[in-house]
Amino acid sequence: MMIKRTLAGLAFAMTASTASATELPLLADPASAKVFLELRNIQQLAGVMEPLLSVPGEAFRVIEGDFVALGNLKIRLVGIDAPEMAQQCTGADGGFWECAAQAEDRMREMLRSAELVECFSNSRDNYGHYVASCQADGQDIGARLVEEGLAWPNREQGYYQPEVEAAQAENLGIWQAETLPPWEWRSQN
Repeated sequence: MMIKRTLAGLAFAMTASTASATELPLLADPASAKVFLELRNIQQLAGVMEPLLSVPGEAFRVIEGDFVALGNLKIRLVGIDAPEMAQQCTGADGGFWECAAQAEDRMREMLRSAELVECFSNSRDNYGHYVASCQADGQDIGARLVEEGLAWPNREQGYYQPEVEAAQAENLGIWQAETLPPWEWRSQN
């Protein structure tokens, strides 16, 4: 899957690189101009597709369910918000369960079992941490956490909608019963 994406990205980048900005006025119809501009954007993005890091999963230390570190390099997963360390979630039986600990444990399990973890980033948050999409053996870690009901998708970014819908339909993890999302929990605690 990762190889297919990489090859597709390279193909788009090569196609876009054969065109130049001076060719845009020669395009006769708006659809061709739109395709041209999209290919140019893909070409620009292709330059940041090299992984920030590519290491064995066991090299990471888990800080929280959506936050890892490799030495002094700290990475927050893009597109998700996992339960906070002291946060408990409501279970189907009305009791509480240690959702933050379970999200951290699942992250730790995914990383330890991965031969290769690649994180892609070109931005940092206000604290200097990288905001990245990370894949464990080609599988998106954030998507897996959302799909298993161990993290909320980030509301503003709109990532992982199919995964959250599947978790909600199965009443998995945080979707067993009404639980405060971490952004609300943080404001109250």
